[in-house]
Amino acid sequence: MRTRLYAIAALAQLAHASDPLSYHGGSILAMAGRDAAVLVLDKRIGAGNNLIGDECCRVLEASTRSLLAVRGIQGDVQSLLEDVAARLRLRRLEEGDDACQEPKTLASLVSVMLYGQRARGGAPGYSVEPVIAGLDKDGAPFLCAQDGLGAKMTSKTFVVAGTAAQSLYGSCEALYKPDLAEEELVEAACGAMAAGLDRDCLAGRDV
Repeated sequence: MRTRLYAIAALAQLAHASDPLSYHGGSILAMAGRDAAVLVLDKRIGAGNNLIGDECCRVLEASTRSLLAVRGIQGDVQSLLEDVAARLRLRRLEEGDDACQEPKTLASLVSVMLYGQRARGGAPGYSVEPVIAGLDKDGAPFLCAQDGLGAKMTSKTFVVAGTAAQSLYGSCEALYKPDLAEEELVEAACGAMAAGLDRDCLAGRDV
């Protein structure tokens, strides 16, 4: 029995080694409603199955209408958030305060930064998965999830990322309805996140 437990622990360590994105855990969900978008993520940060803390910040308020959430290796998460914030400040100094207000513009900026690291170094510079949520100038919701190379996936309903992604897809499909009002949207998104986190030991704590 003890040998079997050691084998399971070794397989778990091998899985974390082959998938560095899952090492610190974390999950993100973004959902669109009627003239609204909501972004929900957990605060857990761990080292494999071990809990390190539950006060982890992975969100950048890029503008009054767009948010960037990132999960992955925590050092890369913090570096990307700081680099994006610096790029936004530079763009606004050059072009004015109205620059980079659109969530679509933010998604393109993050995508170029992620793929640019690969073009220069031959490998991804950040082991991360970003999610962008916001409202465009007409008030329509915009949702975008990306991989570590900056490949974009947009949706008019919901996007998910993280270790609980498979569970979140199921709970979102069960709870999502088109044209939800703001309060109903928040309730549906939080309910979907709670249901998804119940089935994942690498994400959780507060949202």
